Amino acid sequence: MTPIQKICYLLEYAAFRLLAFLLRLIPLRISYRIADALGVFAVRVLGIRRETMMKNLRLAFGDGKKESELLRIAEQSIQNLCKLAVEFIRTPEASANPERYIEPPEVTALMEAVDKKGGFIAIVSHFGNWEWLAIPIKKYGLHVHAVGRPLKNPYLYRYIQEMREAANLTNIEKSGAVRSSIEVLKQRGILAVLIDQHESRGSVRVDFFGRKAATSMLPAMLALKYEYPVLPAFFYRDENGYSKIKYGPLFPLIRTGDLQADLLANTQQYVAKIEEEIRKRPGDWLWAHRRWRIPPNQNS
Repeated sequence: MTPIQKICYLLEYAAFRLLAFLLRLIPLRISYRIADALGVFAVRVLGIRRETMMKNLRLAFGDGKKESELLRIAEQSIQNLCKLAVEFIRTPEASANPERYIEPPEVTALMEAVDKKGGFIAIVSHFGNWEWLAIPIKKYGLHVHAVGRPLKNPYLYRYIQEMREAANLTNIEKSGAVRSSIEVLKQRGILAVLIDQHESRGSVRVDFFGRKAATSMLPAMLALKYEYPVLPAFFYRDENGYSKIKYGPLFPLIRTGDLQADLLANTQQYVAKIEEEIRKRPGDWLWAHRRWRIPPNQNS
């Protein structure tokens, strides 16, 4: 790190912490309204990621939705990201008093997995507030390890890691994800994996909104090798009351003896569940990343 980079990173970190401090002074419901305004402004006026989002939405919904509907979903997607940010800076409070923010979730499927193997693999997506998914299970003595990419700014990344620890999450570096994930399972722990972004390495091509998408096969590989239970987790924001989190149901383990076919089939069912939830609430998903990078002539 050069001296100039260090100064820039420190200034960026200081600005973020100041903004976080000021936002925490504002009641959450008012923060949600600010987030709504910012989302519209960012998309319609600044055009932030608008082209990418609109392209993704056209690929996903085709002629099923009007351009005005797709634009509104794009706005809601950025609004959701802004709301996640104002929630994330309140993580310590939410972790200490989860009942103020989240309805107590149904944990039958989750505890079934824990009774069976001591832990489970959670299929997670950039849907709702994925950063708070582990908060409600802290009271059961359960802790989650999540695979994620580090930030370039080391000071900001350290802060993010501290907040995630408060949210009952320990971050696993993307670079050593396979080895670290195996260690988690060997210790009968809980592993969360985001699988809704393009993955160039260690991936299989599965159908996502009718198009091929390169998707991490890490959860399927671990489930097949260690017979570890796998379940989905989703966060549904309710701005007029408590938000909801749903764990499960458990995915069936598809095992035919053909490893490549089994990796594909298990990954496909994980992605199909994510698509099902996105179709119900498309504005809750992050449409801003390039999910489909496979050429159209290879989508068969």
